[in-house]
Amino acid sequence: MSLKLKCPKCLFEYDYREATRDQMIMQIIRTVPDFAPHSSLVLEYLELFQTTRPLKPAKLLRILTEVRDIWTGGKFAFQKRVYEISKAGIVQGLKTVCNKRFEAGLENHNYLKKVLIWVSEEEGKRRAAQAEKELREREARLRTGRKEGPVEHSERPAPIGDAISKLPWRRDDGQ
Repeated sequence: MSLKLKCPKCLFEYDYREATRDQMIMQIIRTVPDFAPHSSLVLEYLELFQTTRPLKPAKLLRILTEVRDIWTGGKFAFQKRVYEISKAGIVQGLKTVCNKRFEAGLENHNYLKKVLIWVSEEEGKRRAAQAEKELREREARLRTGRKEGPVEHSERPAPIGDAISKLPWRRDDGQ
């Protein structure tokens, strides 16, 4: 049984579910470019959720929205813990999942999230190593007495002749 609606002006009958289905499909089409240039990879990931029959637009939109939230937010939650990840890390995780052969279709994002956890932790280790390296370089500069970073032009003293000529009590008539 379906819910039929009738247009009050032209009396055309249409199915409410079909109308919402069309809206969902349009929203899916509008959402896919958010993943550029990796849209095809995301669509490949969505195909992993299909079993013997195609996904309904509502489920497809829900899955796509959840992946977009991870993509745009740069973080995701798994078992009450929040993980931060870069877009490159998300791409790496999606490639790993898409290259794996699954006997049955995926039911949820848990496998992707487990892969992303590993990628996120690896990124965290690299960030920590980079931060430690920068700290050691900074300590070495401080030990040798060098200032941190290049000296700004505004920090350099002006030549003494320029400074004297700008004094308000200095007259230019030679006195």
